[in-house]
Formats: sequence, structure tokens, C-alpha cells
Amino acid sequence: MQKLGVVRKFAIIFGFMLCIGAAFVAMNVMTSCDASAQCTCGGQCTYTGSPSLALTAIEAAPTQTGIAFATAWLTGYFALAMTTGFMLTVEQKIIEVTNNQVDWWDTFWYYNLRPAMMDQTDQLVTMDQDQNLQLGKFSDAQNMNRTNRDMQIQEVQSHRELRPGENVCQAATVSGGLTRAYTFRRAYGAAAPAERAARTGNTVGTPAAQGPGPDQKARWADYVSKYCDPNENAGSPGCTTAGAQVGRDIDVTGEVFAKDTINLKDADTKQAIDDLVTNIAEPSAHDPVSAASLKSESSQGRETMLSAESYRAKRQVVYDALYYVVARRAPATGTPKKLLGDMRTAAGVSNTELSDNPSHNEIMEVMMSERFRNGEYSMEQVDEPANNAREMVIQQAFQAMQLSDELDLLDHYSLLLAADISENIDVSKARVNDTSDRPLK
Repeated sequence: MQKLGVVRKFAIIFGFMLCIGAAFVAMNVMTSCDASAQCTCGGQCTYTGSPSLALTAIEAAPTQTGIAFATAWLTGYFALAMTTGFMLTVEQKIIEVTNNQVDWWDTFWYYNLRPAMMDQTDQLVTMDQDQNLQLGKFSDAQNMNRTNRDMQIQEVQSHRELRPGENVCQAATVSGGLTRAYTFRRAYGAAAPAERAARTGNTVGTPAAQGPGPDQKARWADYVSKYCDPNENAGSPGCTTAGAQVGRDIDVTGEVFAKDTINLKDADTKQAIDDLVTNIAEPSAHDPVSAASLKSESSQGRETMLSAESYRAKRQVVYDALYYVVARRAPATGTPKKLLGDMRTAAGVSNTELSDNPSHNEIMEVMMSERFRNGEYSMEQVDEPANNAREMVIQQAFQAMQLSDELDLLDHYSLLLAADISENIDVSKARVNDTSDRPLK
């Protein structure tokens, strides 16, 4: 509506100026035409004489002056009207139209076009920015999914590598007890032979201090009260009633090898084991060296004393080898009974003599022999490759422990051989009194 009003005003002003221009042109253009006079019969068409002079006089003086005056006055008035009134009016209208045009364009720019363009720009930019935002979100989501996938793969891999299997848990459960058993086994293996040294050396306070006779008497009384069986020796074993622990002092298989763990905390069992080892290693005591022979400082007395020391050392070697077998079966690990019992049950092995405090030998027997005899072990190994690798390491560790035990056994066996060889040399290479072996001066 505002546009139509401005156009209408502009058309009115333009038409008004056109009318004024046309009037001006009409009044300032003079046209001439040929005069025509009415003539009669060939007479003159104009008057001569005084009318001509009179007309000339009238035309020359007042008429021309009036015409000139009127023309000048009309011209001045028209010029004044045109230059002052018309121009002012037209100029005012032009200014008004210009202002209206400026106001319209200002209104159109600031309130219509510019806000519309700003909105359009915002819409275009917002669209692009929103598109960029969405593309950024898509890229972030893709990167996040890729990162989450990598993390999940790493978690699965870590879980696979770090998740222990049942067989790994079994080995981990017994590993602490094996260390404890190893320490106790070494301590017992050293203390038990040292305890037997008092009898071997005829220590004061022991029955052997008075010689083999009193020692045999004490051992006989102990035999009759504890181990004697009236049915042995054709019914004449030296006793009439059976002892409290019949035959335990000679039952090597039943007391040692048939037991994976020997309950050495039980006083009767420990005494039976000690007496059994004594029957094997030193059935009779050594004669003590007399004090008179030592005081005389004779060579024979010295030789007898040194022979007694050699005897004690050899007996300690024998005791050490025998107690090494017993120490392996000493209760010390503290491993739960149920753990070994479940593995033995799965393997079909009897649990009647399963110890509440398994020994080193019992754990090694279960872990290296019995647990492989059932299908559950094989099924549990159908697992992650990492658990199979762990089981291989576990088996290698137990094999290394077995090799270490074999090395200790070889050490004890080497000492036994050394003692046996020394005894053979001492017997076969007896000292001679001939002069052929003596150095010459």
C-alpha cells in the first residue's frame, strides 16, 4: 500500500509539470498567417490616406507600448510564478517525494529487507552449522564406536589373558603350602638325625652311655611293651601279650611308603618312626671309648676315639638318608583338605587316609600324578589358549620341583656311597706292620 501512494504522488506531480510546460510553450509561440482582404472589382485591398496613418500611429505609439508593457509584465510575472511559486512547490514536492523515498527505503531496508536477509543468512548459516554439527557428531560417534570396540577387544584380550582356569586356581592354592612344607621338611630333615646322634655318640644320660648291653636292655623293654607280637618267632617272641603298637617298628611299607602324609604330631607315630629308623640304621649301639685309654694318650686310645667319630659320621649319613624320606611326608602345608579330596575323588583315588595338613609328598602326588587321571582335568583344559599356556608353566614348575627333589636325593645318596666306600676301604686296606710300606730314611 505504501508503494501505490508514492507512485500516485509521483504521477500527479509529473502531470502538473507537463501541463505547465505545455501552457508556457503555447503562450510563447506566435504564429502568422497570410492576411486576406475583401476586394471589389479589382480595386485596392487596403485603405490609403489617413486610415493608414491613423492605424500606423495607433500601432506605433500606444499599441506597441502597451503590448511591450503587457508582454514584459506577463513575462516577469510568469517568470516569478515559475521561479518562485512553481519551483518552490515543485521543489517542495520533489523534496517530499525524495524524503518519502528515503523513508520508504530506510523502512524497507531496516525493517523488511535487512531483517529478512539476516534471517535468511541465519537460516543458511544455521543449516550449514547444524549440518557441520551433525557431521561432527557422526564423526565423533564413529570414533567413539571405534574406540569402544578397541577397548572391548582389549578388555576381552586382557580378560582372556588374566582369567585363571580351574587348574590354575588349584596350583595357586597349593603353592603357598609347598613353600611352607619345603622349609619344614629341611628343618625336620636336619633335626631328626641330630636327635639320633646322642645314642650314636654314647652321650651321658642315654642307655647307650654304658655300652651296647644297657642300650639293648632299654630297647628290649620298649619292644616288649609296644611292638611285640606273641605270634611271631613260632610263638616265642619274648612276650606273652601283644604290645600297644604291634609290629609298627618294622613295618616300613605301612608306616612310611603307604602314607602320603605321616602324622608326626602324634607321639606314638613319631616314636614308631624313630624306632623303625633305628632298627634300620643302627640296631645296636657302639661301645664307648674308655676314659683310661684316652688318659694314657696312647696311639691305640687315639685310634679308638677317631674310629668312634668316624662311626658317628657314617651313622649320621644313614640317618639323614632315612629321615629324608620321612621329612617329605611330614605334615606342614596347611592346604585345605577339600581341595585335594575333590581331585582325588574325581580321579577315583581313596580319601580314607587324606590328611588335614597334607605333606609335600602328598601334594606332589596329587598334582603330578592323580589329577591327570580324570576327564575333568582334560575338559577344563578345553579353554583359552592363555590357560593352556599357564598350565604348561605350572607343569614345568612342578617338574622343576621334582628335579630339585631328585637333586637333593642324589646328594643324600652320594653321601651314602661315600660312607659305604670309606667303610669298604677301611676293611679291605687294613693297616699292616711290615716295613715295605714304611718310608725309608
